[in-house]
Amino acid sequence: MVPPTSRRPPLATLGTAIAPGRRPRIEPSEVASRLAPAVHWPGALDNETRSWRLMARTADFDAWLIAWPRGGKVDLHDHGTSTGAVSVISGVLVEAVPWRDDTGQLSLVRHELQAGATLGFGPGHVHDVTNESDEHALSLHVYSPALTSMTFYELSGDQLVVRDVAWSPDGSGEFEDAMEEVAVAATAAAAR
Repeated sequence: MVPPTSRRPPLATLGTAIAPGRRPRIEPSEVASRLAPAVHWPGALDNETRSWRLMARTADFDAWLIAWPRGGKVDLHDHGTSTGAVSVISGVLVEAVPWRDDTGQLSLVRHELQAGATLGFGPGHVHDVTNESDEHALSLHVYSPALTSMTFYELSGDQLVVRDVAWSPDGSGEFEDAMEEVAVAATAAAAR
């Protein structure tokens, strides 16, 4: 239960009004923009490794605060079937997205996300995010539906190659390595 003195907006106000009996269509960027000023994580900026904490979960979305120390990074990845948003609360993050130019060359295009910026993206959006600053950063990430899988990639020549797949059957943020399970299953099948 949220104490009455909390500045967190009621979760019921975060969806889009719809006809009775239909599920709301959640816009993660709207949720992130509205929640970001109200969420707090005392001591987050003292973390020495990239850390995260679940801030809200409904049937339609989940919201995570992520603390980014200097050099904190998450490699190229997508968010499975989830639509998402990143709202930078403090500090500066750099997002890099794969982009193919007119000649077919694949490279990463980088842009800064300053405090106060919210970036929305759809399913299949591939990016990496890094804190290149000397200062810690804090960001709020919202996913709808809840984040249950992430595919990690690497650039190999002019191709994006799947490096790993992680999944969380319950959206808890505790991801399991699907590639390891596939390799174990393949090894067991070959031994038969």
